[in-house]
Amino acid sequence: MKHLLKIEWLKVKNYKTFWVFTILYGFAILGINYTGFYINELAVQNMPASQMLLGTPYAFPKVWETVGFMSSWLLYFPGILFIMLLTNEFNFKTHRQNIIDGWTRREFITVKFVFAILFSIVATIFNFLIALLFGLITTGSHFSFSGIENVVYIFIQTVAYITFAQFLAILFRKSGAAIAVFFLYGLIFEFIICMLINQKLELSPVGYFLPLQVTDVMLPIPFGNKVIYKDSPEIWIMVIASVVYICGYYFFALKKFTKEDL
Repeated sequence: MKHLLKIEWLKVKNYKTFWVFTILYGFAILGINYTGFYINELAVQNMPASQMLLGTPYAFPKVWETVGFMSSWLLYFPGILFIMLLTNEFNFKTHRQNIIDGWTRREFITVKFVFAILFSIVATIFNFLIALLFGLITTGSHFSFSGIENVVYIFIQTVAYITFAQFLAILFRKSGAAIAVFFLYGLIFEFIICMLINQKLELSPVGYFLPLQVTDVMLPIPFGNKVIYKDSPEIWIMVIASVVYICGYYFFALKKFTKEDL
């Protein structure tokens, strides 16, 4: 696997799009959290009573959850990136060359998912540092490891979004179709389906177990989450469900890639 990862790294290290998306993703995480931090500080200064509603989302220990929630809106960046990386393999026939060179189809898919996990680890560490930064500079905040488990949820959510995107890339093999489905399903359709299941059909909390929604529930909006997800299952159930989905993406991606023609 180490050798395969080295080859995978050689594929992306000189790929400008990879670095552009990665750098933009990093700046976007910093930017969206700074915006949230600034708005909250401004609101508290101008309307002290607003703190009763908003609390101190960027103070310890709440900051671990807040950064996770804010950054979760940006997971489409790495999702699109990994769709492009995979569909480029199909467009330029490098996947076929890898198989000719002796890779098994399982190895080809596995290294893609392992690379996604490694990318998620780096992204999670960056989110951890951002949370640490804003927690330390927030007035009246004192460092605390309480709530640090949210960093684990950030990692699981990042892996889930990226591997879901990879599954779509293998399913459609075209970047345009995969990206369109990724955006439309993640931003529109899943929300509508979740509302229909939970509210119209009154089958709550079944709607919270949709592929991306299950990870979103782990990192809810820092204030008001008791209203929005008041009937959500225990967090450990959502974690298990998320891991099952990630394993499912790998299994079905492998099955699809194994059975179809190169």
